[in-house]
Amino acid sequence: MTAQTLREWFTTFNAQYFGNTLPEPHFVVNHAKRTLGQFSCHKVRRGLLPGRWKTTDYTIKVSEFYHTSDHDRQSVLLHEMIHFYIAYTQTRDTSAHGKVFRQWMQRLNADGWNITITSRNAMLATVPTTDKQQYLLLAIRLSNGKCYLSVVNPAYRHHLEQMIHNHCQADEFHWLRTNDSRYAGWSAVRTLRGRHITQDEWERLMSETVIL
Repeated sequence: MTAQTLREWFTTFNAQYFGNTLPEPHFVVNHAKRTLGQFSCHKVRRGLLPGRWKTTDYTIKVSEFYHTSDHDRQSVLLHEMIHFYIAYTQTRDTSAHGKVFRQWMQRLNADGWNITITSRNAMLATVPTTDKQQYLLLAIRLSNGKCYLSVVNPAYRHHLEQMIHNHCQADEFHWLRTNDSRYAGWSAVRTLRGRHITQDEWERLMSETVIL
């Protein structure tokens, strides 16, 4: 992971979730043990009247000290982007991880992410492990009856959905979420490609997996 990697992820998420509201911050990849990510900015007064201020000098830091997946690091980045959005829009919240933050967190986690709120002392214990990782699945049944299944990079969910509507001869498709470790070895796709599954596998998937 590099600062350029964070920049590319940020650009995608800024468009996908934040309406391209956020200016590009300074990105830092570090090896911090006690924080997986950090957002910081400077708050300066604007004018002479009390209560008028603006934020500048935005920085997002993400640690690569722990061996975690891109999905986990993207979730950390999204955590910091929520802080960024709240600060940039000067939205009032009840605390650092208050009501507004939690609403954003729940909204993004419903899209397959794993954003959490942890204390610094609990960081090591709460780093997501492979067997608990959440996977975003795309199940497609074509007009010819063939069924396909993919593990999808959540950042490309909306892009793939547009491709399905515009180019894919699909009778139906479903987004699903699971922490089943059988998908740990699957590559997270960014394009419409998947593994062929049988009709029985399709039915079992629909009955056993959380459909989004």
